[in-house]
Amino acid sequence: NLAVVNSPAEHIKNFYNATWSQRYGHGLAPGPLTLLYSLTVSVFALGGLVGSLLVGVLVEQYGRNGALSRSALLVLLAGGFMGFSRELASPEMVIIGRSITGLHSGRCCLCCGSPIAHSQGAGEDFIFLWPQAQPLNIFICLGIFSAQVLGLPELLGEDRFWPLFLSVVVIPAFLQLLLLHCFPESPRYLLIERNDVCGATKALHRFLGTLDVQDVIEEMKAEQRSLSSVEMVSVWQLLRDRSVRWQTLSVVVVNAGMQLSGIDAIWFYTNTIFENAGIPVSQI
Repeated sequence: NLAVVNSPAEHIKNFYNATWSQRYGHGLAPGPLTLLYSLTVSVFALGGLVGSLLVGVLVEQYGRNGALSRSALLVLLAGGFMGFSRELASPEMVIIGRSITGLHSGRCCLCCGSPIAHSQGAGEDFIFLWPQAQPLNIFICLGIFSAQVLGLPELLGEDRFWPLFLSVVVIPAFLQLLLLHCFPESPRYLLIERNDVCGATKALHRFLGTLDVQDVIEEMKAEQRSLSSVEMVSVWQLLRDRSVRWQTLSVVVVNAGMQLSGIDAIWFYTNTIFENAGIPVSQI
């Protein structure tokens, strides 16, 4: 999703220009065309922002597996929008599809990574959840690499294939839907949120590979009792809390620094950067 719009950039712009010409009798000027394409690129990040804000509510309501399954269904819808956008002569479908994939990515990054994934376990035996979350970044890099490879002219980088290229995202989403049913729900969610002791016990049996899970159950019950007396704070209250001011500021600076480093621009506009540097298109 991060790099999929890089290779077919010119094809997408040509599609936008041709569609605009069919609708209004004239093509788009370079400025508005660039603006429309930039919206297509950046709406993914906006969708990710919205998706990340919804993670807590969805995980609390449906559990981690349930939230991921429902999010994957949205990707199938997004793939349909982008895949049929050219047939229906609708640039809006591309933009909507990109926003939906961003929504999905924002949810998945927080569902599978810190802090939600790590909080779903309980007890010292669940320390394995931390190293399991680390491959998230590796798979992000693999996704970017796969998009770069599939975007080559010899594969899906030709003009006739760009809608298919954008909709390839439905394949991992479909696999996710299939595989999630093979894994148990979070024991912590089942016990603390749903008060399902039996379901949590069965999930712990599968996670830990042992029948002796009573200590972990008791530990989660103790956590459940302690959480009942904890007052939840809003984002605004967190920002106003002086006791965690430096911690909050550190998180903001680290994340803002990553965004301002320009790495996202490199992912989205790699080919354009190379072209502006004078590298022939045939060698990119």
